[in-house]
Amino acid sequence: MRDPKPNVSEIKLSRGHSFMYENFVILTQTGAYLLLGKDGDVISALYFDSPYCKYGGPNDEAHGGHPLAQYGLDVYGLFEVENSPWIEEMMTTNRIHPRHSDSLFADYRHYIACFKDVKFESICRTMKELTLSKSEVDALLNKELSYLEC
Repeated sequence: MRDPKPNVSEIKLSRGHSFMYENFVILTQTGAYLLLGKDGDVISALYFDSPYCKYGGPNDEAHGGHPLAQYGLDVYGLFEVENSPWIEEMMTTNRIHPRHSDSLFADYRHYIACFKDVKFESICRTMKELTLSKSEVDALLNKELSYLEC
């Protein structure tokens, strides 16, 4: 039986990020890019291989109102949630599908990046650190924009 209590732990990245102010999200139908910083032409980012995400509040002043704050979610940083209530909700909702199996959700992971003004949450199978050049970001945007052409 699933442990009903979530457990939140911080993830240390190879590059130090303050998780304070600026960030930028590029969300596609296949994944999400969370851009964390820029040094010259090099952009530090996280890639989540799924479009399942939330972006917005609560900010740092209202952080205690986040349902996972009582389980170890800190004000700033990147965190992973074990026994995620959001994954449980997705699995429960999907049970209406005729070919549903709870095992489809077994390798999903729940990440939360906490900044001063926003939080970014993702449910995905894989999260990885990336460095991208400005031209790679431009190419990504141009590719995604091309899908909108009629």
